[in-house]
Amino acid sequence: MSDQMERKRDRISNLPDSLLEHILTFLPTKYAVRTGVLSKRWKDLWISHPYISLNDDGLIDRMAEITEFRNFLDKVLLHPQARVKKFQLSSEERLETPTFSRWFQAVLKEGLEELNLNFGIFCNAPLSSLTACNTLVTLKLDFGALSGHEFPIAFCFPNLKTMQLNGFLLANNFPHQLLRCRNLESLILRYFMFSHMSHDPELDCFEQKEALPNLLNAQMDCSYVFRGKDSARTFLKNLINVMSSTKNLSLSLSIMEYLALDRTFPDDMPKFDNLKHFKLYLQSFHVGAMSYILQRAPNLESLHIEFDRPYGSAHDTLMLEQLRFCCSTANLKVIRMTNFILEDPVLELVQLIFESVGSLEDIVIELVERPKLNNFPQLQKLSKLSRLSKDSVLHLKWDFGYPFRLLLPSSMDVK
Repeated sequence: MSDQMERKRDRISNLPDSLLEHILTFLPTKYAVRTGVLSKRWKDLWISHPYISLNDDGLIDRMAEITEFRNFLDKVLLHPQARVKKFQLSSEERLETPTFSRWFQAVLKEGLEELNLNFGIFCNAPLSSLTACNTLVTLKLDFGALSGHEFPIAFCFPNLKTMQLNGFLLANNFPHQLLRCRNLESLILRYFMFSHMSHDPELDCFEQKEALPNLLNAQMDCSYVFRGKDSARTFLKNLINVMSSTKNLSLSLSIMEYLALDRTFPDDMPKFDNLKHFKLYLQSFHVGAMSYILQRAPNLESLHIEFDRPYGSAHDTLMLEQLRFCCSTANLKVIRMTNFILEDPVLELVQLIFESVGSLEDIVIELVERPKLNNFPQLQKLSKLSRLSKDSVLHLKWDFGYPFRLLLPSSMDVK
């Protein structure tokens, strides 16, 4: 009888609060909350759950109304014992300013290590309080590509390692504020725009030369057109300088357009001594910008070129010769070409690269569409392009379902 009673005894509930709270950290938030119905002993333990990760559809299947979801978050975040280290919230519903403000103020304090907010429909999010947090390590904010929210002009996160912003207006002092995040390792800026309304005119002529020392990964995906706007060009120049110590860099088409068309920029472009992997979006008139990158990245090993339509034959002889020289001095091991267009101007550019780079080991080409009967001559021409690096292997990829197989050289893999 005593053995049966021993087996029925709830030994877990008799553990100290600190151990039970530690156990709850391994559970998703919604399951940690459910432990409150086990007994009086468990009723309020979930309140101190330091890792809160919620999405509205995950809870609405158990709650009849959106208001219940909001009331639930109020109870969790505004509880006096709450000590949030990680706050991840994904919502497809519209959040009004008062709702967002009270949640934001509740979690944004010392002790917070990760803030990850993803909203489908959002309005008037007040981010002015997002200025300083010594413990913040990860910051991911996605309010939609066209949200148009202004990121705070002044901020300081000394221990921040990851910053991902999607759809924000950035003031021209943003690059200078980034330097206050000295431990930043990953910086991803998507669909950002330059804010003309909130910037310091004195910074329009200021040249930023300092870079983030620990940056490993940087991505700028921007639809904004920088041409013809001096303040915007200065902002972009400073931002690229701040990123110049990174090992991995990706630049969107609009930024490549700026590099290609701004005649004053090449002379001021920083050196990318640590850069190993570079991705660029390419149209014909970006060839000059591609040369500048190759020339200033002496340790580049991997180049990813994504072609963008329309692609024309706007190559002048001087520009092509400059590219040939830059390729001949590069130490590239891998070239990947995606969204590849089987057209003669593209093949001419590829031939120049193949004939100039002697260190290539792998060439990966992914066609924008599967081959058709009318472009098989270009495909054959591609397969026969001479390569300075005799040991390099060309990997050609297209739709597996296409029934025709082209006879290719032994140095080519078809996938």
